[in-house]
Amino acid sequence: MEKLRFIMQYAKPQQKRLLTIFLYVLLYAGFMLIAPLIISFMVDSAINGLPIQYAWLETAVRSIGGTAYLRENLWIGAVIIFIVYVVIAFALYKRGVDCGIIGETFAKNIRDAMYDHLQKLPFSYHKSRDSGDLIQRSTSDIEQVRRFLGTQISEMMYAILIVLVAACILYSIHPKLMLLSVMVMPFLVLASLLFFTKAKRIFLSCDWAESEMTTVLQENLNATRVVKAFNRELFEIDKFEKANEKFRQKLCELLNALALFWGSTDFLCTGQILVMIYFGIQFAQQGTLSAGNFFVFLTYEGMIIWPMRQLGRIIADMGKVSVAITRIKEVLDEPSEDLTTGLTPEVKGHIEFKHVSFQYEDGDAHTLHDINFSIEPKQTVAIMGPTGSGKSSLVHLLTRIYDYNEGSILVDGVELRTISKAWIRKQISIVLQEPFLFSKSIYDNIALAKRGASASDVKRAAKLASIHDVIETFDQGYDTEVGERGVTLSGGQKQRIAIARTIINESPIVIFDDSLSALDTKTDANIQEALKTISADMTMLIITHRVNSARGADKIIVLDEGRIAQIGTHEELVHQEGLYKKIHDIQNEGRDEA
Repeated sequence: MEKLRFIMQYAKPQQKRLLTIFLYVLLYAGFMLIAPLIISFMVDSAINGLPIQYAWLETAVRSIGGTAYLRENLWIGAVIIFIVYVVIAFALYKRGVDCGIIGETFAKNIRDAMYDHLQKLPFSYHKSRDSGDLIQRSTSDIEQVRRFLGTQISEMMYAILIVLVAACILYSIHPKLMLLSVMVMPFLVLASLLFFTKAKRIFLSCDWAESEMTTVLQENLNATRVVKAFNRELFEIDKFEKANEKFRQKLCELLNALALFWGSTDFLCTGQILVMIYFGIQFAQQGTLSAGNFFVFLTYEGMIIWPMRQLGRIIADMGKVSVAITRIKEVLDEPSEDLTTGLTPEVKGHIEFKHVSFQYEDGDAHTLHDINFSIEPKQTVAIMGPTGSGKSSLVHLLTRIYDYNEGSILVDGVELRTISKAWIRKQISIVLQEPFLFSKSIYDNIALAKRGASASDVKRAAKLASIHDVIETFDQGYDTEVGERGVTLSGGQKQRIAIARTIINESPIVIFDDSLSALDTKTDANIQEALKTISADMTMLIITHRVNSARGADKIIVLDEGRIAQIGTHEELVHQEGLYKKIHDIQNEGRDEA
């Protein structure tokens, strides 16, 4: 029931169509049952002259001239049968349309919900999950439920209706033969339930195997340059083939189970038909069953036995649907990140760290230890240190991707934890070390950071990022498509476009997270010079490992193993014994350029 409520929740506002589907199925099933009865009547009564079994039917026949009239005008029976099948075709059409609408509505709503929820899940969740598995849940699992709603739910209604009504009609014609005609039903149901139990486990293992294969494929496509640069094609091919082989083995296990189910149920169904035919002939020879009624039994047997077998398949497929819904719900049940709760103070750019310590949930030790420093509004501050010293962790704390374990961070005197995550992230723009560009034009990639950005805004930001002249050399200029993840651009070009995208946002706080390291020294110097023209309006943090990128900062904070090792200006630190001077000397080959 929980899974049914889940389906109904996301099938809004089309749930009422389930009632119309039931009515169309009822109409379809009813007329399917009527057609053989009409043929039976025409054979037994109109042609062979046997008495009519039902009083209401005898009255109706007399009103149009009696059985003799029908015998002379057999076309009347043909027309009636034609009309019956027209109604059947109409009911099938309407049933298909309504089922399709419900299935597609569910798929659209659940895709929207999944995408929306994935956007709002915390970074820690995405960090711990395979992207291939999330894609699998957002595509294949949703498609599995859509197919069930689009076709199988109406088939299940039809199977139940046709079996119940046909059994009642057959019982009224010949009770003994009716019982013989349905004796295999309990075995079909039992086989379906046994298969459902086993298939549910197999379906889950198939989903996991497919998601692992998808992850390998996605990683390879995203890392094509790396694979080719290190001549790892054969290794990646072998890696994919192993994942693909595992998926194949799981599918073969599923196919074996399906073959066993279909083979055993085919044997039961065919045996049931043979039993009915054998005893039907016996009863006909004894004179207790007419030729027309034998035709009804023969027709109804197919109507009963194969839908019941189909019902077994649907029950088995419900195992897939159950697994798919469980996997979808696992994502939707994850608590989303609260982006809106909190204060929305005016942010001018004053930042203060007071005894801040931080440890990742999966870490064994603190990444940051007792961090203390302050940044005045409109200052440019460089943060330096070796790899793993905690530079990027500061960015994660400032944007509330993670919350610190100890201490306090104040933004313009307001405790950071009390500020809305959406609000603080709007006030802080970041240029990441590995920029991500969307498969759009250069213009769109720069403009997306600022709603309603004009062409002059885009070009100004590009000039400040020292990329305008390069863009102008492209055949299509700012309309040039950058390709997926910006693959058509060099690393430095992507970085400068990302810098332009950040500059155009005009946030009061801007962070360059080691994003200038991909640039050559000359371009770095040009951007540093250009940033001076806009730094008067914003607080700027430059996380870097290059002295040339830090030397113009108002303050330099040097981190080492998660602790502050030094704080000062370039002039001060270059004359102090310590980590900064060592980095300076190494990068300048021992020459003091202070």
